[in-house]
Amino acid sequence: QFADNAFAGVTVLKTAHVENNRLTQLPRNFPFDKMETLTISRNPWHCSCQLAPLRKWLKSNRTRAEDTCSTPAQHRGQPIRDTPALRSCKLPTKRSRKGSRH
Repeated sequence: QFADNAFAGVTVLKTAHVENNRLTQLPRNFPFDKMETLTISRNPWHCSCQLAPLRKWLKSNRTRAEDTCSTPAQHRGQPIRDTPALRSCKLPTKRSRKGSRH
């Protein structure tokens, strides 16, 4: 597993290959912003709201790389992109530091 601060300070990560591990989650600060290639297959993903940013990335990139939930049991085998487990998750929004919008 990754430490919570594993990607602290990382601003541009374009490619990551994390397949064939025993990952159940990605750290909250995983840098999806500039990600172009991400391979996640063959991991026992736990489909909770912590994976919501991954689902958003999968949907926006129309990548073929698809993996499925291993847990919780009621979502086992469902694609991360489409599982109901993540549909109601709220994604953190980026707020402007100044707090004003033009």
